[in-house]
Amino acid sequence: MLNLFKFFKRKKRAVERVPVKMVVPVEVVFQFNYANRDYTGILKDISVNGFGFFSAKFLETGREIELEITFECKDPDTDFRWVMLKERALIKWVAVNHSANLVDYDVGCEFTQPADENRKKLAKILQYVLNNSAK
Repeated sequence: MLNLFKFFKRKKRAVERVPVKMVVPVEVVFQFNYANRDYTGILKDISVNGFGFFSAKFLETGREIELEITFECKDPDTDFRWVMLKERALIKWVAVNHSANLVDYDVGCEFTQPADENRKKLAKILQYVLNNSAK
């Protein structure tokens, strides 16, 4: 007999993602290019390896997107004011969004060619967020 719980159980990520709603003093803007058109999405969570977002547009798994994420920090005590990441990512999964958000799809992506410099900047921002969320 097929064990449905085992079949649908998600594998644990190598690096856990930080929910964007935890990013209180940081404003996040997320834009992506898919099939030669520009879109704006709502970033849901992020790690140095990948991210999740909400989209009004259906996206196909296995396709690559170009993305731009801008983090602007409102906290004057940080040594960064804003960081812009321009990356490429592979769409790993797409699901119909059943939450109260006014978007149709929940999308999970993995960075395909993250630059080491950008990865270090992102890791610094995420560490800042984690440190300040514990307060």
